[in-house]
Amino acid sequence: MLDKRTKIVCTIGPGCEDEDTLQSMVAAGMNVARLNFSHGTYDNHEMLMENIKTAAESEDEPVAIMQDVQGPKIRVGNMPEEGVELSEGDEVILDTSKTDYSEKEAIIPVDYEELHEHVKQNERVFIDDGEIELNINSVKDTRIKTKVISSGVVNSHKGINVPDSTLKVRAITEKDKEDIKFGVKHDVDLLAISFVRTADDVLDAKYLIKEYEKELGKENEQPIRIIAKIERRDAVENIEEIIDVADGIMVARGDLGIEIPAEKVPLQQKNLIDLAIKNSKPVIVATQMLDSMQESPRPTRAEVSDVSNAVIDHTDAVMLSNETATGDYPVESVKTMANIIKETEDSHYDDLPPPKIQDHVLETDEVLASLSRIVSNEVNAKLILAASLSGKTARLISKFRPELPIAVATSTQRVQKQLNLSWGVAPFILPDCSTIEELIDRSVVYLKKHDLVEDNDKIIVVAGEPVGDPGQVNLLEVKQV
Repeated sequence: MLDKRTKIVCTIGPGCEDEDTLQSMVAAGMNVARLNFSHGTYDNHEMLMENIKTAAESEDEPVAIMQDVQGPKIRVGNMPEEGVELSEGDEVILDTSKTDYSEKEAIIPVDYEELHEHVKQNERVFIDDGEIELNINSVKDTRIKTKVISSGVVNSHKGINVPDSTLKVRAITEKDKEDIKFGVKHDVDLLAISFVRTADDVLDAKYLIKEYEKELGKENEQPIRIIAKIERRDAVENIEEIIDVADGIMVARGDLGIEIPAEKVPLQQKNLIDLAIKNSKPVIVATQMLDSMQESPRPTRAEVSDVSNAVIDHTDAVMLSNETATGDYPVESVKTMANIIKETEDSHYDDLPPPKIQDHVLETDEVLASLSRIVSNEVNAKLILAASLSGKTARLISKFRPELPIAVATSTQRVQKQLNLSWGVAPFILPDCSTIEELIDRSVVYLKKHDLVEDNDKIIVVAGEPVGDPGQVNLLEVKQV
């Protein structure tokens, strides 16, 4: 429960969909299960959800389910089964009015019918995560004539990026709306929105969820939390307004590394992590973290360094994609990532200096969250204990990245699972407590039962009365068990 502070998000797919494999992944360190709605049927996703829940219950771990909707991803249409090879210098036409490849005219179909309205001469087009680069010679009607700059094989439904163009398209498509309704119906904990451009995209999702909850008769005290995927140039430019309304962000480095120059991605990753921490919002670093483990039982040294550096940056979570979804070594990938996290967290490179006194007025709960870290270091405490009905207090304490585990009592499974994404937080369920004394007594019983504390240990209690009420955190106490 408390063996690492940085959390692991795993994408679930054919490579790990059975209960035994999922249970092994949970035991190895999986905290959040990501379902990629760019693939699969509703029946398949429903089966995956049931298997995830069964595996999590078997390991007594509150694994959150994150639904990741496709968004307005521009893709190649239907190509021959063997694909079509493009050589440097070739001229090829992209056509937004076609659905199938035309060998006679070398026409590649594009599934975004308005693409020709947004691109111009001399702009770049990338296919398949940047493997193939085209330069636009001219645009006429629905045809985009291009010249091949970097060669490769184009297969059906590969992604297309146009980093020099500005696409006026909302993040939530008609397909996404149906998928989100499915997610609301099946009580997902987190919703990841793809290709976010502005705060409006996040707000669209929030109000859509409320609409579906009303329609489906879902009465949840705590809402599904929205993770904005940062993978477009526009999102980087509008990041302050996006973080303000989102519940967390994902640094989606695959598309982001095409939308902005690749050499800017590492520094942008650090900047996005810093902004998320500053705003007490969880942040996930994603894409190709242990990519070679799709086919190899061991990662490359560069991949190990990548995961380690994300931990040193103090991200809340790191994510596995194809490594677990379709790879040959899903369990080994989780174990490897967990081992890298633990090794890095045990080093002094992971340590943060104590929080500085702010030059502006803070809310009482934020002051106490900050002090909890300072006090815990001085009194040699075992852990920090807090109560949080909404999760806000837990995320505030996590913001300051204390060296101690943060045990958080909450009353609903949804909040418990959502908090399993936050750095250093070990959430558990307690019945509602009316006093701080009752909270401490019941929590100590739980913590002892799970071998997290023992007699004479010191714990830091961050609480307030009424216990767990938002905005009522007004007490910090050192308590001996």
